[in-house]
Amino acid sequence: MKAAPLADVGVILAAAIDPAGFPADVRAGIGAAESPGRSWCQARTALRFTTPREPVIRYDDLGSLALLAEIPPDTSRDNTDVAAIIRVAGNPEDLETLDAYCTTGSQRRAADLLHLHHSSVARRLEEIGKTLGIELADPTGLLRARIALTAWRLLND
Repeated sequence: MKAAPLADVGVILAAAIDPAGFPADVRAGIGAAESPGRSWCQARTALRFTTPREPVIRYDDLGSLALLAEIPPDTSRDNTDVAAIIRVAGNPEDLETLDAYCTTGSQRRAADLLHLHHSSVARRLEEIGKTLGIELADPTGLLRARIALTAWRLLND
């Protein structure tokens, strides 16, 4: 294993690594390609998808989500769903509620994560859904919100 600082990130080159071994405040993207150059690119892409709730991401686990990293920023900003997320992001409480719901896919599990009553989360999500113009209780609406939230994060990484 080799490690070194590089610009604003630390780099670890290793044949194998256990994501559970990372400290709680560290985010990590893990590449898996055969060549170091390609693995580096994969790790940088995976790092862009990390969040406080999901601080370690393996590139291989992204699957088709990795394609979102290839979308030009202007294209993302111009998308109506992403533009709506930008409006929601103005209220950190709403953004946290939407993030918890998108992460869990359940109002009750989001409420547990946020330490709120499920009816409070339901009310918040109803208002957030109106702001987004998306029916969040609908599977397609939840998918749209997840994709838009991910695209917004990629714009802000």
